[in-house]
Amino acid sequence: MNKIIRIATRNSPLALRQANIVKDILKESVKCELIPMTSSGDNASTKEFKKLGGKGLFLKELEESLLSGDTDIAVHSLKDVPYILNNKFEITTISTREVSTDAFISNKYKSIYDLPKNATIATSSPRRIAVLKNISRDFEIVEIRGNIQTRLKKLEEENYDGMILAAAGLHRMSIQKQITEYLPIKQSVPSAGQGILCIEYLKKNSNIKRMLRKYTNRDVDRCAIEERNFIGVIGGNCMSPIGAHATIQKEKISLTGFVASKDGNNFIKTTCEASITKGIGIGKNLGNIFNKQGAKKLLHK
Repeated sequence: MNKIIRIATRNSPLALRQANIVKDILKESVKCELIPMTSSGDNASTKEFKKLGGKGLFLKELEESLLSGDTDIAVHSLKDVPYILNNKFEITTISTREVSTDAFISNKYKSIYDLPKNATIATSSPRRIAVLKNISRDFEIVEIRGNIQTRLKKLEEENYDGMILAAAGLHRMSIQKQITEYLPIKQSVPSAGQGILCIEYLKKNSNIKRMLRKYTNRDVDRCAIEERNFIGVIGGNCMSPIGAHATIQKEKISLTGFVASKDGNNFIKTTCEASITKGIGIGKNLGNIFNKQGAKKLLHK
């Protein structure tokens, strides 16, 4: 491929950093240029974001640029990509996975378990809210949106007791020193795809698909597929208190799923394991098990 690949990206500092990571990966094959833009997800109010379920709001303008031919690929955090895509597009993961856990940040306390029962904690994620409420029903949750820098600034200005963010973003921005504590998977199961970058492109663009194939990490891609299939079977979206996290070690794949009521009072959390070859479809299988245990009812409780 001789032409310059135009990369659609949101114009937030983290999104630009992620797009540059992809640009650096692809530079051995092709020249790239970034096309930054503002997405509906960046402009939507918290009320609008919730009403729409967050579905594809960070993708809309980027997808439109792909359809119009103004760009060739778009870079996303996989956790922001809905399970059901417009059938004109395809996605593929790229490279290795960044730290996938949630991170507790506090200027006052060394651990989330050091917080007083009525502590004020900032987060915008229903999944994280459910996890926090399960620790203490008296936690005062402050919903917060905006880029990482905006949130960290509010942590200090508003004197919150703590905040929960994805560790991956802090690592990619080289500000992991801000992290007070990494929350273990067994305590806070991450969103499906957390820590994974993906590229979206037009399904009909066979040249792009062929070029990207060699940059896909097989294990990362497999984990991403199983995590997303788990979410798809249950019917969750980015506004659902639902998590999924897969790992591959020693020829075995392990998948942990989590579904909770929004108040955190009730939840289902299970881990299953299988060989890589026999575990194909583990995400759908675990999703079906969760549904038999009442996962869908729990989400709507």
